[in-house]
Amino acid sequence: MQDARCKIKNKTYNLQLATCNFKGRMLFDVPMKDYTSFKIGGNAEVMAFPKNENDLISIIGFAASKGFPIFVFGRGTNLLVMDNGIKGVVINLSEGFKKISWEENDTVAVGAGVMLVELVNLCKDRGLSGLEFAIGIPGTIGGAVVMNAGAYGSEIKDVIERVEAVDISGKKHSFDKSTLNFSYRKCSIPENMVITKAYLKLKKTGMEEIQDRVKEFKDRRKTTRAINMPNAGSIFKNPHGLLAGKLIEEAGLKGIRVGGAQISEIHANYIVNLGNATAMDVLTLLSMIRDRVFKTKGVLLETEIQVVGED
Repeated sequence: MQDARCKIKNKTYNLQLATCNFKGRMLFDVPMKDYTSFKIGGNAEVMAFPKNENDLISIIGFAASKGFPIFVFGRGTNLLVMDNGIKGVVINLSEGFKKISWEENDTVAVGAGVMLVELVNLCKDRGLSGLEFAIGIPGTIGGAVVMNAGAYGSEIKDVIERVEAVDISGKKHSFDKSTLNFSYRKCSIPENMVITKAYLKLKKTGMEEIQDRVKEFKDRRKTTRAINMPNAGSIFKNPHGLLAGKLIEEAGLKGIRVGGAQISEIHANYIVNLGNATAMDVLTLLSMIRDRVFKTKGVLLETEIQVVGED
């Protein structure tokens, strides 16, 4: 969108976008509940959907020059937005960065907006192995890198070679795997970076063998697939050698409800939105879980979801 002009009334300030050389969609006063898997959250003042890297550089450069806060996300999984929404500019990568390039030596270059499930299936069709574990993980490759997404003993770090990113000044960067310092559910990419592309090193394997592994992982996810109410996936990280869901269940919390949020009766490491949950409902449950598990098990759980926005 070029020459986009809009003034947004806010209790603390007026946000004005003027003559920003941006070609993607731009929305204003956007309910974040419509863009997250939890279906919870207040409004974002501005939401921009960059089409490509130039668009991204344009909007983050403009926002940074005006001092507007910036928040970047993909499909809104693994995310809890607070009830008063998000100030500034929310950059949604779900409509761009979809290019996939099949390169030499079983390497694939993947735009940050590509869905993991889509990528797994495309790799399967080409007989490229290494991502089968991700078949049930929602979200995009960009988010998967930031969170070092994983399941069943495998993680994104196992296949990443390098990533490309843009900082808030619009400068492009490249990070080799060795500089990202991957650990359990996180990597050390600087907070002022927006990942635009990831390079994955896979392994040529027979298609039937890959299909068997994909089926195995799908079967192992049958329990969580039965959760049909809005949720953000696993709420807590698994402590070393333990399962967070098992600890929560043994603490007697399975099925406990606060307002419109409930600890799932199917899997205790999921909190579901029964239809009208608020972020405060979810945060109350998180606090309750932490306290009870620590008192009964002596284990302090660490959240896996990202909490953003205004209290």
